[in-house]
Amino acid sequence: MCYNVYVRLIKNIITEERELSKELMNNEKIILTDCDGVLLAWEGAFHEWMISKGFTKKEEATYDISKTFGIPKSLGKKLVKEFNESAWMGFLPAYKDARSGVAKLVEHGWKFVVITSLSLDPKAQMLRVSNLKNIFGKNVFVDVVCLDTGEDKDEELVKFDGSGLWWIEDKPENAECGLKYGLKPIIIEHDHNKDHKVDGIVYAYDWEAIFNIIEGA
Repeated sequence: MCYNVYVRLIKNIITEERELSKELMNNEKIILTDCDGVLLAWEGAFHEWMISKGFTKKEEATYDISKTFGIPKSLGKKLVKEFNESAWMGFLPAYKDARSGVAKLVEHGWKFVVITSLSLDPKAQMLRVSNLKNIFGKNVFVDVVCLDTGEDKDEELVKFDGSGLWWIEDKPENAECGLKYGLKPIIIEHDHNKDHKVDGIVYAYDWEAIFNIIEGA
């Protein structure tokens, strides 16, 4: 299959899933969620990839890649994009107990919309969708929205303004953005965010805690 046909096929699949999602959104119990550091263990895989390229860690427990590896910010951004568009995107493991926690929520009638600042590369997007479906199942995700690498999520979250949907994140800025639009944010705790507390945002150590928060509401 030639490249252009392959890309069109990928775009058609993503478009069809989006159209289906609009129909399902009216009938399903929906949870909005980030992917990396929430559903999938991106950080550990990225660090492994960086070390394989000869980089060494300089600092622990920081969200800033440039500080972690002692490199310029511009190089850090370039390397994150390279990693996000690599074959590794098809094989990231589940984060903590995400697989069992998501399964329990699905058993209680919930489905998920993933909003991830992965890449605009269609092949990377297909790897992400495949990775998620392989770990969590084919009937779990109503939609997987892939934004550009590191892109803010304001323009996507505003589409759910006033919906009161749950919004699971690990980046405080994105959680606060959801709060601004009337969502109910839950931040899954990491070393880099555990000291960032904001009124109206709930913190959870793992997916078992997330399940208890949502089902106990």
